[in-house]
Amino acid sequence: MATNDSRHRRLKVPETAQKGEIIEVKCLAEHVMQTGRRRNPDTGELIPRFLIERCECHYNGQLVFSADWFNGVATNPYLRFKLKAVETGTIEITWIESDGVKTAASAEIIVTSSKTN
Repeated sequence: MATNDSRHRRLKVPETAQKGEIIEVKCLAEHVMQTGRRRNPDTGELIPRFLIERCECHYNGQLVFSADWFNGVATNPYLRFKLKAVETGTIEITWIESDGVKTAASAEIIVTSSKTN
């Protein structure tokens, strides 16, 4: 089961996998993603830039995936990527916002020995 903070971050990975199996990691960050170019319709003032600038995935503490995001990323970004299951442990996704705030979600995966025929 994934852990979430108050900013509603979600992470989904399989609970179990065989060693060497390619698994799918899915994550979602509820976030407004302001570009800094939109104006408040009531006041006409620019809405300050507020983005998730980087997303990182660590598998047992080792960085295995990262993405730098820019103002073209949609609100509530969803990300899906593949990863090789190598050992039992923790998969953690960290989102780094333009104001420096870091939020994370993590999930445990149990990796079993691959079948031999």
